[in-house]
Amino acid sequence: LKELESLDGVAPIANNQIEYNPFVPESINETFDFCEKHNIPITAYFPLGGDIANKAKAMKNEILGKLSTKYGMSVSQIMLRWAIQRGCAVIPGTGNPKHMKENMEVVNFSLDDEDMKTINNLKHTVTGFMKGMDYSN
Repeated sequence: LKELESLDGVAPIANNQIEYNPFVPESINETFDFCEKHNIPITAYFPLGGDIANKAKAMKNEILGKLSTKYGMSVSQIMLRWAIQRGCAVIPGTGNPKHMKENMEVVNFSLDDEDMKTINNLKHTVTGFMKGMDYSN
């Protein structure tokens, strides 16, 4: 992104679409921070934890489960709401009408500041996500 921004005659970056969820590696969080600092909107794909295996792990996360109970929302809704409150557009992707309806309901509640911090810190306390993925390039 820094290289793109430094090029003459190139249109400004209008959006950065990245995998973004509470479990992404620090390099992705650095990209998020860079975009936020430079007013580059983020569109989050895989906002529910990643591929099928990682999503299944996220859905079973104890902390997210407790927040799901607290708010009366599904773990998926908690994760989508977290990303939205972080300033992301989210593209969870589903063909299931039940999930589509559930995804739309995330605008009907907000996570409090303490719960946002708790979810932000999951990346420091939860292991086993995104094994083998190289984000260094």
